Amino acid sequence: MQIASESSPAAGSKRWRRFGRRLRHLLLGDGRIIPLSVAHGLSGSADAFVTVSLAGSLFFNISPDASRRQVLLYLLVTMAPLAVLAPLVGPAVDRFRRSQRFVAAIFYVLRAASCMAMVSFLLDLTFYPLALILLISSKASGVVKQTLVQQLVEDPDELVATNARLARFASITAAVGAIAAAALLSVGGPTGTLSVGALLFALAALVVLRVRTPNRGAVATDDVEYAETHLPVVFVGSVGMVAIRAAVGFFLFTLAFTLRRESQPALIYGLAAACYGLGAFAGHTVVGLLRRRFSEQQLIGVAIAAPAAFTAVGILGVSTPLLLVIAAFVGLSTTLGRNAFDSLLQRRAPEALLGRAGARYETRFQLAWVFGGLIATPISLAPEVSMMILTAIYLPGLAVFGRALRDARKFEEASVDALAGARQRVMLAHRALDAGQYRTVIIDASAAADLAQAVHGPFVDEDRERRTLLDELRRAAIDPEHAVTGDDASRALDAVSGLFDGELQARAS
Repeated sequence: MQIASESSPAAGSKRWRRFGRRLRHLLLGDGRIIPLSVAHGLSGSADAFVTVSLAGSLFFNISPDASRRQVLLYLLVTMAPLAVLAPLVGPAVDRFRRSQRFVAAIFYVLRAASCMAMVSFLLDLTFYPLALILLISSKASGVVKQTLVQQLVEDPDELVATNARLARFASITAAVGAIAAAALLSVGGPTGTLSVGALLFALAALVVLRVRTPNRGAVATDDVEYAETHLPVVFVGSVGMVAIRAAVGFFLFTLAFTLRRESQPALIYGLAAACYGLGAFAGHTVVGLLRRRFSEQQLIGVAIAAPAAFTAVGILGVSTPLLLVIAAFVGLSTTLGRNAFDSLLQRRAPEALLGRAGARYETRFQLAWVFGGLIATPISLAPEVSMMILTAIYLPGLAVFGRALRDARKFEEASVDALAGARQRVMLAHRALDAGQYRTVIIDASAAADLAQAVHGPFVDEDRERRTLLDELRRAAIDPEHAVTGDDASRALDAVSGLFDGELQARAS
């Protein structure tokens, strides 16, 4: 019997298959998440085609003053969908929770149809209602993606890594799409790039229909959703994200107009976009590694602080290399903070109401982005003044975020010791067990674990199984259609009691 050598064709084939599996895992993940990853990547490439097309028609092909008016009008128009996103889109996403793939496909089809319609109405007043539809469906697609990730990922500790993987693959496809769109723009013009974007959105709609989510019920009331998604730890995270989004909106528009005013060549535009994209890609890549050592709130703090150091230097004078470095760190800040907050919200929001929670926060973040863009667009600012304003967004934002985070922890530590609030919930859970209120037992036990985790950060590795069990029992407890037994309640109490032993207790003391 002969054994294949290392250099034999069979061995080489196995190595290639192993490499292919590793590359697929790195880019797309495994199992049920793969169709969602592919669809999200296609939409990222489609967005790049749309962006290049609009930049070529609304920005570069007209005078700087005219482009300011066009961009300012576009920013004002983009505020209108925010009135629709939270009160209408969020509840609609939750209503069809068991058919999320069809909801996602519908929004992709709407984006494709909007692109095709915009082909005929560039620089026409009809363009703006179509842009509204495109923006609403784009934001709604992001909300649906959040809910799908929450359903497809069983381990809450994997949420950051999964969100980062999806965004990283979309960044790669967007970069490829931007290069292809730029080449196509010089040949086929804006209409050609919009048409290709529409085709990619249509393909994404077909692929997302292959997503299969677990068939589990999860029903929660509005007061449960509001209480859990407005815990101090979540609200403080949203404060940090508002600062990040406002800074990004201001920087992107002030960068574009600064380069235009100085008549920089197209190569500088390309380098600035590439640096921003590389920074964003780096954020998607390192966030999973950083999450092993830091909490989501700490990652948001890092995302605010990272670009602030360079924008402060820019107050003394801005050179093209420094501007490119700042672009990279702004991109890093954006993705690092976004992945951390999405994971935080997915971990806390009830599955049945994540749509409206995500829409509510996305509305606030988009308003911050528009506000930043509105500051940068109407008037011409010297680069040093722009860096001063950018620093004035980051540094106070970091100070407010840090203080709010401390206050949130004080709120959760208001009792005699750090774990008193959590112990109080455990005591209430025992009383509920004596009264036969098994659902209340599980919910109080899960809340106790949340309080302990908010104060002391992520649990140690050996405690994560208990945390996962509590999450599973809680999902069953808030679903009226799911039967909950006394054994389930006892398992929840045993799990939360185990979390207060060992290292967590040592840290508390």
